Parts: sequence; structure tokens; C-alpha cells
Amino acid sequence: MCRFIFLAIIFLLFACGQKATSDVYMAESIADDSEGYAEGSGTSGIEDMLGGLMGGSAGAKSRREESQSAQNTTPAPVRMVNYNGNIRMRSSEPEAVIDTVVEMVKAKGGSVSHRKNGYVSLQIPVAEFKTFFDYVLTLGHVMSKNISANDITDAYTNNAARLHIAENTLARLQKLLAAAKTQQEKITLLKEIQRISDEIEQRKLEEKELLRRAAFSTINLWVSNASTQAVPLRTKIKAFEWFIKLIDTNSNLGKKIKLKVPEDFVEIENTRKKWSAASALNAKFWAFERKNKPQGTAEFWANAMLEFFKYSYSTEFKNEENFYLIRLQNYHTEPQIYYIAVLKNSDKNKLKIAQAYFPNKAAEEKNSEAVLEALKRAK
Repeated sequence: MCRFIFLAIIFLLFACGQKATSDVYMAESIADDSEGYAEGSGTSGIEDMLGGLMGGSAGAKSRREESQSAQNTTPAPVRMVNYNGNIRMRSSEPEAVIDTVVEMVKAKGGSVSHRKNGYVSLQIPVAEFKTFFDYVLTLGHVMSKNISANDITDAYTNNAARLHIAENTLARLQKLLAAAKTQQEKITLLKEIQRISDEIEQRKLEEKELLRRAAFSTINLWVSNASTQAVPLRTKIKAFEWFIKLIDTNSNLGKKIKLKVPEDFVEIENTRKKWSAASALNAKFWAFERKNKPQGTAEFWANAMLEFFKYSYSTEFKNEENFYLIRLQNYHTEPQIYYIAVLKNSDKNKLKIAQAYFPNKAAEEKNSEAVLEALKRAK
């Protein structure tokens, strides 16, 4: 027994000696690196160090190891799930229904992100989502409903790991900057520090957005007036069913009309059946004519389109000198915008329509003025 205890003591002393030797070697290694950098001249030394931090096989290996270390040392998070619900319903008092859900969602700690023309988008705490969704279903005649779930746990964990790496890299670069001697070395380091700082800021914004999505879910509610159904559904479909194709940029609803190509656009199609132009920002402009059936004025058709789309899109209506314009904007995270112009020179036989599509608000801001100018010159 005594012999066994003696051998165990010798083994422990040997292990401690090995760790001490390793620690001394590590400290000497770091000191040598710092001394080598301090004695260097020009930018080769700093570029080599940046290469070790930011690039090259060694740098890549270091980043992979650090990423793995960050993930291994971070406790596995609770699953973060963002829910999105959509409800379409009818009620004799649409605005009263929306008032009710707005008041209720605020009482539950939520908020309203958008409200217009029989539509409201609600942000509700995740814990209240299912109960509140079921409650809204009781407020009118439900035409459709759906719920989707998006697990954002991996996105959050990955972003957190990358943020951790970027913050560590920034700290190292700042130490190198404090030790830098030449102006060129300082400039090189400052540029890299700025780049990493920008990345950190972006990562923090992403983290904030992911946390918001994990804390709040979305319910989109459309409420239409039940009284509008006094017109037989079959009659409405026969008269207006082609409206839905107006938001399909590839549809062909009639005979082509060739208009003036807007500024910053180029003509991309001029066939027997279709004419269109497009901009560098992927905006699109085209025009056509079709039978005016059932017969109606340009104003009648413009108002019919406005009524048709107002429950699914944010809408605006303009009465210009020679056309009526309906602007549609969907409720996507990056909204798309559609212009539908009913030309006032339409007659009892032919309905003339010009359209524009903008993939985002930036494209609309850049190209809308040119499109409107082309519409003003339409004959």
C-alpha cells in the first residue's frame, strides 16, 4: 500500500513539472513574437502578422479553432423559433375588428407595425402567439388562415460565434497598433481595425434583430367588408379575374402598346405580341390594350382595380392629366412596388393600360420619375 502511494506522488510531481515547462515555453514564445515585431521595419512584419490573424492556412485554422472553441464553451441555447400567422376574414365592421385586435395586442405587450385599408400587422410576444391567433379567428368569418415557423437558433449561434471571433481579433489588432512604430504600420492596422469594427457593428445589429424575432411573432390580418359580397361571386370573377395577372410581369393580357422608353431604361422586348423596357435596377415598364368588356370608363376600371387590390396591398390612387395611377406595395420585408396606369384615352372598345414594376423602394426612387414622364407622354 505504501509503495502504491509513493508511486502516485511521483507521477503527480512529474505531471506538474511538465505543465510548468509548457507554460514557460508559451510565455517565452509570446515574448519572442513581440520582440520580433518591435525590432522589425517596414510593413512586412505587420502584414505577416495580419496574415496570421486574418488569412492564410494558419489564420484560417486559427479562426476555425476559435469558432469551435466559442461554440463549445457556449451553453446550448433554448430553441429560438419565430412564428408568422396570416388570417383573412370578413366582417360587417372591418375597422372595429382591427381596433379590437390592436387594443388587445397592446395589452399583451405587443405592438402594431403597420395598419392601412383593412390590414394590420401585429407583433405579439411569442408566449402569447397561439392563444392570440385563436382569439382573432373568433372575430369574423374566416376565409383563410396559416401559420409558419422559422427556427433561427442556428443563425443566432453562428452569428454569436463570428461576433466573438471579430471582437477577439479587434483586441489583438489594437495591441499591435499600440506597439506599431512606423506611420505605414499604423495606417495598415487602422484600416483593418475599421473593417473589423464595421463587421462587429453589423453582427450586433443582426444579433438584435434575431433576438427581436425570437421574442415577438407576427400576425398579419386582412378584414374585408362582408357587405361587398352582395354582388354574386361568379359575376365578380368573370368581370375582374384578370386583375390578378396584372402583378405578373411575364403575363400577356392583350395587344402590345409601344410607349416612349423612360430615361435610364432600355427596350428589351418588341415583338408582335409584347413591348417592354427595363432599367439597370431591374425595374420594368410595359403597356398593352384589351377589349373594354364589360364596357366602362377609364375611371371605372381604375377604381375597380383599387378595390380589388386594397385588401392585399398597401395602395395609393392618383388622378393625373392623362391617366389614373394605382400604386401597389406588398408587405414583404423588402417590399415590391407595382404601378398600374389606366390611360384616359381608352375608349368604349379598347382599354389601354401601362404598368411598371420596381423590385424594391430604391429602384422606385431612382426610376419612378422617368416612368411617370413616359406615362404623361402616352398617346
